Amino acid sequence: MSINIAIDGPAGAGKSTIARLAAAKLSYIYVDSGAMYRAVALFVIESKVDPSDAEAVASVVKGANISIKYVDGEQKVILNGRDVSGMIRTPEVSAAASQVSAVPAVRAHLLQLQLDLAAEADVIMDGRDIGTCVLPNADVKIYLTASSEVRAHRRALELREKGMEVDEAQIQKEIEERDQRDMTREISPLKEAEDAVRVDSSYMTIEEVADRILAIVEEKTGVKKNGAVTKSDAPKRTVIVAKKSGFCFGVKRAVDQAYEAAKNADRPIYTFGPIIHNEEVVNDLKSRGVNVINTLEELEAIEDGVIIIRSHGVSKAIYDRIMEKGLGMVDTTCPFVKKIHQTVASESEKGMQMVIVGNAKHPEVDGILGWCTTKAIVIESLDDVDEKMASVPEDMPICVVSQTTFNYKKFKDIVAKLEKKRYHINVVNTICNATHERQAEASEIAAKVDGMIVIGGKNSSNTQKLFEICRKECENTCYIQTLADLDDDWLRSVATVGITAGASTPNYIIEEVQKHVGEF
Repeated sequence: MSINIAIDGPAGAGKSTIARLAAAKLSYIYVDSGAMYRAVALFVIESKVDPSDAEAVASVVKGANISIKYVDGEQKVILNGRDVSGMIRTPEVSAAASQVSAVPAVRAHLLQLQLDLAAEADVIMDGRDIGTCVLPNADVKIYLTASSEVRAHRRALELREKGMEVDEAQIQKEIEERDQRDMTREISPLKEAEDAVRVDSSYMTIEEVADRILAIVEEKTGVKKNGAVTKSDAPKRTVIVAKKSGFCFGVKRAVDQAYEAAKNADRPIYTFGPIIHNEEVVNDLKSRGVNVINTLEELEAIEDGVIIIRSHGVSKAIYDRIMEKGLGMVDTTCPFVKKIHQTVASESEKGMQMVIVGNAKHPEVDGILGWCTTKAIVIESLDDVDEKMASVPEDMPICVVSQTTFNYKKFKDIVAKLEKKRYHINVVNTICNATHERQAEASEIAAKVDGMIVIGGKNSSNTQKLFEICRKECENTCYIQTLADLDDDWLRSVATVGITAGASTPNYIIEEVQKHVGEF
């Protein structure tokens, strides 16, 4: 009897890439249902039919004879006898596929082919209604998702690598519009199956997502890589790992760029400040020749080399000095931090009093201050509001931004107090969505476990905030940097353990802790 794995999710979440990789590791057949709909869309376009005309599409779709073949393990989409695999990935076909997939006649035409494939062999099939409509009895159901911002950024990177100029905001808008169409269509809308396991790929590598899915498959079916079957023992304790833990998008981007720069360096290379707040990563980069400088004086002493701007960003003065000295630069500043730089530069230029909610000693805040054209005020707590705003005239317009990793609830409380004192106030919530979601999930898990483990660098601000949040919900919360810091005596006393990790924590550390906690 064949095993069926269904992977659903919105456009751009990486379903096809992940399903293809997982299928290869399991020696299963990968069925790209999206490619089938794209083939229909191509047929409709070539038939000179408007993809938005459902009646016209229904009248011609029976003429589309679509099949799937595999050549050297690679899927080929055959439309009326010709291989169209390379013709169905254009923006025009993508847009048409979203339209024709909502036509009942199209879905009925392709359903039987999908069912036949699933009945004949072990398959991984991806799409938007596989687990809910096509294979409702699938052995494993995955709902693979990612934020629209991350999906848009991925798409923009792909297009830029092809030499195309793109508007990332417009791409995100189009993705969100497509999500809305897919979720609200009358026939087989995009929907997460009730028994699906949700996997958020926003801050994971392709390999990490594939391995996560393989672990889910093994747990539910006993099937391991390459089709081997195993019977695992029941875990000794319940372990709940936050889905949103480990490297965030900005940190992963910075670390990847730093390693790439180290690999290709033909002259001395430095990071201005540690690339991220994680000693394991910083020390590994040092072993590859990437040293850390922390001050303008150290920068001045460098005559030749490449400076990596870390994810936290730096002040405009540092940028300018690197350029004046003729040094190379690799800018890994998180895009969300970049937006704050742009905001404070433009708003302070207009005469607004800038108020930055955050830790004045944090490098991100220090960098933000360096982009203000006038003196800014940094507020970290409710107690700071009265004291630090006392000298600001009440009729002075103010603009409020936040450190990206600041506690969301504290930010809201500070803003509420500022709003009571000011009439003209412009609040720009610059807390990263990933930070807010990570904090909310960690709080939820901490509230229902016996013990909570927070993993992250000792100097990581966002990890410290996670620890504070978790400890409010679960007094029995410990803060560790690596598995070596975990007290096994503490572990013996808890039956249900929650695990979360800061945005600068490598995935392998989280996995080591998870494995140890589950098996100890």
